[in-house]
Amino acid sequence: MASLLMGLLLILALLIVSWFLRACAPVGPSTNLSMLETPAPPAPEAPPDPTPILKASLDSSEADGKKLSAELAALEADIKKKVDQCVRVEPPKPVEPPKPPPVAKAPPPPAPPPLPADRWAQKDLGMLQGCWRLGHDTRGSIGVGGRSELCAVKAGRICFGANGGGERRSTAVCPATGTITCAAPITARFGNDNTLGTSQPAVQCNPGQANWTGPPNSLTCRRVSDTLALCRDRLNFEYEFRRE
Repeated sequence: MASLLMGLLLILALLIVSWFLRACAPVGPSTNLSMLETPAPPAPEAPPDPTPILKASLDSSEADGKKLSAELAALEADIKKKVDQCVRVEPPKPVEPPKPPPVAKAPPPPAPPPLPADRWAQKDLGMLQGCWRLGHDTRGSIGVGGRSELCAVKAGRICFGANGGGERRSTAVCPATGTITCAAPITARFGNDNTLGTSQPAVQCNPGQANWTGPPNSLTCRRVSDTLALCRDRLNFEYEFRRE
């Protein structure tokens, strides 16, 4: 009886252990998969070639550009034509302000007379300073190298310093001899008879064939006005004495 009981207990223990092991052991999922084969989709169609469309667009753009260029050239020509037809109006010149009236200048004081009566009376040799014209152009006979020539005699010239000393010059143009120039130192002095006298030495002229003798060419001058004196040489030739 005890053996039977032990056997039952053992069977029961084995059943418990078997149940426990079954409960703890992992069990894979039971999945039923069914595979259905479908036909492959058709290949996509090739995209259309864009080259003809792009070329047509480019040709249209070029045609439009040429058309616009032609229109622009026509407009420029029309503008130029209209500009040429326009009358150019110059801008008005600025108006200058009126100039002030010129200020009247006082006339310069008259030059002092070359031969004032008071200075002549005072025997002032300083008033002779400068150059004077003696006589006029004339013609005369001049002895040259032992012969005589009719020559054109220019008006004489006398230049004085401050003290009455100076130089007298004479020029003659002769047909054969040519130009004869004579220059002699001269001294002026006032006489007691209210005359002005000059003296000069004899000199040799240029060219040397002509001589200018001194004493016949000494002068005695009398004042006529503030601008004129008359002078005579020892040969009784008369000369006008004026400031140059």
